[in-house]
Amino acid sequence: HLWTPDTEHFPVAEGAPALPEHLNKDGRGTHENFVRLMDEAGVSQAIVVQPINYGQDYSYLRAAMDAHPTRLWGMFVADPAVGASEAEAWLERTARSHGSWVGVRFNPMKWPKESAEGMADEVGRALFRKAGELGLVVGFMPFFGLSKHIVEIEALLKSSPETKVIIDHWGFFLQPATGDPSADRQVDEASWECLKKLSEYPQVSVKISALFRVAMDRLPFTSLSDRLRELLTIFGSKRLLWGSDFPYATEHSEYGPATTAIEEWPVWAEMSESDRIDLVSGTASRLFGLPSGEEQAAKKNQHDEA
Repeated sequence: HLWTPDTEHFPVAEGAPALPEHLNKDGRGTHENFVRLMDEAGVSQAIVVQPINYGQDYSYLRAAMDAHPTRLWGMFVADPAVGASEAEAWLERTARSHGSWVGVRFNPMKWPKESAEGMADEVGRALFRKAGELGLVVGFMPFFGLSKHIVEIEALLKSSPETKVIIDHWGFFLQPATGDPSADRQVDEASWECLKKLSEYPQVSVKISALFRVAMDRLPFTSLSDRLRELLTIFGSKRLLWGSDFPYATEHSEYGPATTAIEEWPVWAEMSESDRIDLVSGTASRLFGLPSGEEQAAKKNQHDEA
């Protein structure tokens, strides 16, 4: 996520949570700072998800993508409030609003609580289907545990098998998923089993991200090594992709160490070079259709000339 202390030009959406002051007042969540950290860590490109705080106002994320057209790519957030009749048109219009949109997040908390079908209602099915038609990757964010939404997700997967899907943050198998080491956190085995079950759907990939949210220990979170080994066996490296959960990850370490923590896990030593490449860049590049190094350079030259 990216945000800015400049609330005059980029205000928080009405009714949305305030930006976390301790992750904002120092400017750490700005696109300028993020790209600087990417440079220091040797990260060439990143997928940035719209934060809940800005609602459906994408002004800041569009500004970030405009400023870094070869580095930053965006995921907007599905809005079930548009209604079934307008869902496909809304999604296509949003996707066409900027050339760097590559995906759309489905947050189940955005759907009405009284909806029996949840994300798999008429609106959700239309949005999910259209995302697949447009080549947008759908990211599911089941913050309170994958098991609570597995029925909805499987219904959507079956309704549109061509739509590519990412399950965020290992399916949130540790609850609560705040990342607070002082909290009474418990492994949600049902969510872990649901995550493994989704390997039956070829369109599903898993984001190996927000390590601090799903590990009981601290950096480098080596307790997750065995779980990654299990996912490698079930999904294969070509359906796994790393992510940081910036800027929340900086509550637990600096960005650089967060990007390399996984290299200290026992399973990393067992992985082939091709598996490692898949995890840190290859899978994301294929899923989102990110440009190669040469294509990046050409796009940068075009931007500079413009």
